[in-house]
Amino acid sequence: MRKITVMILVFLLLLVCSSVFVRGSIQIWPGKLTITMAEGYPKEAIKYKIQVTNPYSYDVNASARVENPAIEKLSDGYTFIPNLSWVSTTPEILHIPAHESRFLEVIITIPDDEKPRHYNESWETWVVISSDRGSGSSGGFFFQIELAVKFFINTPPEKARQQIPQTLYLILLFIIVGLIAAATFVFYAKKRERITHKKRPAILYFKKKKGGSSRNNRP
Repeated sequence: MRKITVMILVFLLLLVCSSVFVRGSIQIWPGKLTITMAEGYPKEAIKYKIQVTNPYSYDVNASARVENPAIEKLSDGYTFIPNLSWVSTTPEILHIPAHESRFLEVIITIPDDEKPRHYNESWETWVVISSDRGSGSSGGFFFQIELAVKFFINTPPEKARQQIPQTLYLILLFIIVGLIAAATFVFYAKKRERITHKKRPAILYFKKKKGGSSRNNRP
């Protein structure tokens, strides 16, 4: 009888702890993001928003940190990001009222001097979001919850390094065609000028000498 009572008490304790744990949970969306840079590295920082929802009747504060997953949890084909400082989040603390949602922004910035070293690579990093009770809440137990958003980052392929942006290509093509057209025009203009000069009739001028004789003078 005593064993049965102990088992019932343990069961009730686990049930209470489980309900309290769920009560302290928040919701995030999306759970993972894949970033593919097939056309080359973007000029601006990459930015994504994560929605954090508080489904409960009390306020919560959420914060985020960037970390590498445990080696055994790393997805196949992915490695750690070379520098965690390339990924940041804002704001530092996100206050979420009861039954409302707010957004955390994730910013990925790869330094220009590092981009040429990391073509055709695949990185996995996690943005871990934790929450605790807001200052306006009171009473009850609260378990801190941590949820992770997985970021899969695929850097540009090696061939992207050789590609010329389409607008730059068009500008260069326009300049080349313009130079060829100008050179052709100048060449034919000079050629036509030489031909016209050769066909022009010659005009001879004779100077009459004073007191001299001429076959055209009559006595």
